[in-house]
Amino acid sequence: MSGGWRERLACAGRRGARLPLLALHILAGIVVAAMLGPGRQRRYVSTRPLVWWSRRLCRILGITLRTRGAPCDGAALFVANHISWVDIFCIAAVCPTHFLAKQEVENWPLFGWLCRRAGTAFIRRGGDNGAGEAMEQLIWRLRHGERSLIFPEGTSTTGEAVRRFYPRLFQAAILARCPVQSIALRYPASGDIHPVIPFVDDDELIPHLWRLLGEPAMTAELYFGPVHVPPHASRDALARQTHAEIHQIVQPSFSTSVTVVQPLVR
Repeated sequence: MSGGWRERLACAGRRGARLPLLALHILAGIVVAAMLGPGRQRRYVSTRPLVWWSRRLCRILGITLRTRGAPCDGAALFVANHISWVDIFCIAAVCPTHFLAKQEVENWPLFGWLCRRAGTAFIRRGGDNGAGEAMEQLIWRLRHGERSLIFPEGTSTTGEAVRRFYPRLFQAAILARCPVQSIALRYPASGDIHPVIPFVDDDELIPHLWRLLGEPAMTAELYFGPVHVPPHASRDALARQTHAEIHQIVQPSFSTSVTVVQPLVR
């Protein structure tokens, strides 16, 4: 039997094993999410269900989580580079936080509804005040002791480099007088980037998920940078500093010691 056929059979076997588990896990998520509040911007939503669901999702997909450093305590604005929709769940599994996502995510089948129920805020693109509304939500949450995470690149990339950070939403941390911490995210593979995990260009959720279900074991590496405490100099300075921290880690030289995190809560 040729190597190509063996790989196809292995891929089919992984999908056959993971798909029923994923279906049951989504069903469990629907039940839990239905018991939560509606996820409106000014209603507290616990991050514990998202942490539980995210860790199990990583286990089902075969993603091992490795971390270096740790998230700071209390209210904070986290900023991360963005490679895939998987980022949200990899980060949530090790760093309980709410997220700010693009409006399109809210329309994804099931996942959008689950994210909304989990307290994710969405930023409208193309509107006159989409960023302003997002800023208001961030400030409210930070002032009320919650954590939030933004992807300041404004889009996802293949992970080869880090795009310029848009500084506007960093103003929320200045106005709320809360710490800022960077999270550098990588999905190492035999090459510089993982061939399947990046969710870019015209990728669609369901076909991308189908490809992931057939992948061998994967690894997500998360590096927590230094904590920047208030008072902050400016939003531009925060954007430049956190971008530099993440850019340094995203390079292929990131092979320093990491901690394996078991993606499962008992």
